[in-house]
Amino acid sequence: MKKGNRAILGILASVMTIFFVCASGFAAQQDLKIGSNKVGSTWYVQAACIADAVKKAYPDMKIDAAPIAGGIGNLKLMGKNQMNIALTMDNNNLWAWNGQVLFEQPIKNIRTLAGGLDQFYVGIAVRRGSGIKSLEDVVKNKQKIRLMTVQRGTTGEASAAHVLEAVGMNYDDIKKWGGAVDHTDFEAITNAIKDGRCDVFIQALSKGHPTFTELAVLGKIDLITISKGALKKLEKYGYTQSPLPKDSFKGQTADLVLPGYRSTLTVTDKMDDETAYKITKAVVEGKEALVKGHKAFADFEPAKAGNPENLGGVPLHPGAAKYYKEKGYIK
Repeated sequence: MKKGNRAILGILASVMTIFFVCASGFAAQQDLKIGSNKVGSTWYVQAACIADAVKKAYPDMKIDAAPIAGGIGNLKLMGKNQMNIALTMDNNNLWAWNGQVLFEQPIKNIRTLAGGLDQFYVGIAVRRGSGIKSLEDVVKNKQKIRLMTVQRGTTGEASAAHVLEAVGMNYDDIKKWGGAVDHTDFEAITNAIKDGRCDVFIQALSKGHPTFTELAVLGKIDLITISKGALKKLEKYGYTQSPLPKDSFKGQTADLVLPGYRSTLTVTDKMDDETAYKITKAVVEGKEALVKGHKAFADFEPAKAGNPENLGGVPLHPGAAKYYKEKGYIK
């Protein structure tokens, strides 16, 4: 082959390489999957609502919900650049950013678009008739209890461990005092409480949570909280002191201040500024449609979506920050 032809082929190969690299990058930006949780979960529905809001505002943008790994798993995948956008919890963000709790190493390639999308709590349910009035009394009396949580490695289970720590005990103490600890699924927990085989159940709670709702309607549980001092201790893990209004669940006759956290729309630093700006704008200006899609968004305060206290210490994406500054929501 002549040198001239080889040179031309080399140039064509370089051009094609650049084309394919650019095309793949464009596709990655335009074909977005919002990591959520399993199909049917609150987060999956919320992610679908967010995707719909974005597509309504920008019909050419391809974005959908994806049933992925939940708050902890989503962040770990983003840390490996295997996912570019997901729902997370603000306290999960704090753990990931600092490399604590369920994260062995800090994850620093994440950025936020909007926080405070809803309100979650750490629900502390005791079996009605168990005689348990407070977790602090359990510690004081070294009372034998049967505790159940969801599986290890999840936000719900980590929250249970944090609550126990805040009141002065841990799983080993419960076992040492003659009790039992079981990490399982919602179905097993529901059946155990119905059958009188579980005394305390601690798990992430939202208004209308199906497991808590069913057990409350059946008169099987009472919701309790922990002391102000214990609530204060949980702030280092990113929990806020969050009021759960009375009558949120059947039999709840008073307001309860519980440890709380809120959902955040989180992305990686590889997302381009324009895409981040558009998604942020669509979410912040789409609350009415979001609430119609899922009532969990009723607690969303758009003007505060870019406030640091709603983001778990993770910086705003530059594209999101540009939008909030234009609106006058942040300086």
